[in-house]
Amino acid sequence: MMKLIEVENVSKSFDGLNVLDSVSLSVSSGENLSIVGPSGVGKSTLLRLIAGLDDVDSGLINLFTNKISMVFQYSALLNSYTVSENIKLALHAHKISKEEKHQKVIEKLKLVGLEKYQDYFPDQLSGGQRKRVAFARAIVNDPEIILYDEPTAGLDPILSTLIEDYINKLSSEYKVASVVVTHQLSTIRRTSKRVLMLCFGKIVWEGPPDKFLSTDNPYVKQFVNAELEGPILAGLLE
Repeated sequence: MMKLIEVENVSKSFDGLNVLDSVSLSVSSGENLSIVGPSGVGKSTLLRLIAGLDDVDSGLINLFTNKISMVFQYSALLNSYTVSENIKLALHAHKISKEEKHQKVIEKLKLVGLEKYQDYFPDQLSGGQRKRVAFARAIVNDPEIILYDEPTAGLDPILSTLIEDYINKLSSEYKVASVVVTHQLSTIRRTSKRVLMLCFGKIVWEGPPDKFLSTDNPYVKQFVNAELEGPILAGLLE
């Protein structure tokens, strides 16, 4: 598999607080990497750095393709634009005809089962529908890398499974490299080929999903079992 993302010793701080401390990872085509950990440990920051939305303080991020998209946690749709117009925003830089853009939009809306809603506005949709529109927007330009920030947050189990199936389909059929920030154990089980746990700015565990759910690593055990006692809460209270 071809490497598409390479993060080397990346550090990032905000207002003197060290959020990421010498983090390194790589992701190849067709691979789904889940990034987990308690809230506020730098998971979303890492996604934003990979996406180029923020700059690193030190270290390097190399992307071996410029075809990259991101699915934001809260959909990030413009309420004054229709569903179709929101998705077309991702095609703004593409020099293709209006008809081609429309065909691409409808194709992706059909994939997520929302082609009938192309002329609706975001505030006319449910939370799950908005999430699926955001997904359609992320894939309309046929990316080779997709970054997901809590893609199943706030969704019921059935819609979560639907989104997880989309993630798996893109990696298996289109060889998309996926980086998924999630707290959902079902998403970790169903989509991950590799799991990385962040805590206090550092990688504290990395490995396959079956090992993640059975390891004796104290950080992982506390996270998976939702226990109060352990190094995570102790570190947060320092």
